[in-house]
Amino acid sequence: MRYFKYALILTTAVLLSFKLFAQQEMMDHSHMPIAVPNDTPTPALSLKLLKDSMSGYNLILDTQRYDLSVPPEGAMNMQQMMSVTTNDDTGFLQGHAHLYINGVKIQRIYGHALHLPANLFKSGINTVSVTLNNHGHMYWTAQGKKIVATLYVNDQTKEFITYRFESFPSKVENTH
Repeated sequence: MRYFKYALILTTAVLLSFKLFAQQEMMDHSHMPIAVPNDTPTPALSLKLLKDSMSGYNLILDTQRYDLSVPPEGAMNMQQMMSVTTNDDTGFLQGHAHLYINGVKIQRIYGHALHLPANLFKSGINTVSVTLNNHGHMYWTAQGKKIVATLYVNDQTKEFITYRFESFPSKVENTH
């Protein structure tokens, strides 16, 4: 019975994953892919979600070989926004991230930690996804895959994080 329960949870997580990405693609046609150039290190992304001591949750982004940054000050033309921007010192890509909860885009992310109010979540299973994006909001891809990390969380179970997916995981150990 225990294995059936885990199989059911995993099946539900996979089905929610397909639904999540289908919703993301349908909701926002302006966000197109941009490939990491061959001569640029591929970014890595992992997520941690911790219950906040007061309310809601704290999301921690563990990025490697990627500079989370605000767009440059001043006006950027469309060509600049849609192009590849790298840090001159490290050679790493620069950009921001997008946060999705249950397939709905919530906000841009310019740093490694943010608070998520409890009212963003429904009771039961929720998905928390983050994509890495250039300053024109195009999502980064490498080896033909979107650079994305998704957590499946369930506030109704002992194990809060029930499943995680990371297309290019960071090498730091993930803890719940």
